[in-house]
Amino acid sequence: MRIMDEEKYRVRAALYRLLLDDEAGAASTLVPRILADPDSLTPEIRCCLLYLIRGIGYLAARNDLLGHGGLLDTLAEEFESVRVRTRRIDGLWFDVVQEDPAHWVQRYESTDQHYSLEELSWLNLQLGRLWEIERQRLELEEPPLPPLVLRRRLLAETPAFAVNATRSSPPERAP
Repeated sequence: MRIMDEEKYRVRAALYRLLLDDEAGAASTLVPRILADPDSLTPEIRCCLLYLIRGIGYLAARNDLLGHGGLLDTLAEEFESVRVRTRRIDGLWFDVVQEDPAHWVQRYESTDQHYSLEELSWLNLQLGRLWEIERQRLELEEPPLPPLVLRRRLLAETPAFAVNATRSSPPERAP
């Protein structure tokens, strides 16, 4: 019995590390973001998170860590509701990358170890690489997309009928 408890503790600690430790990968940054504003992430990042969170949920269930109302329960439930909202666009993206034999999705789909801690660690590192590329892309965007909270605040403050009333007069002609 004690060995099972030790294994359960080890798996729970590893799953929490994947979710909460910045050094383990990008999940600690991106999981809260996808739950709050899934549209702020690309379909590729959402797909990688989907694999990661489903794997975490699978390992948690297999080790009897679900059903206690904790972080893993909440994450599994909330993430599935987000996934349903973005399913259409994510499915279109997934259909396209299925044609690329060199894409990371192919590597993941071809492994027999979908739900091992090692595979989840690889996914978390892959997620970090994808997020770094996305952050570089966002820096080049004109103007950068503000976080959802700021976008909502701007929409709430701007009346629907507001029109830009500042018009510049034509330059005066030189005599």
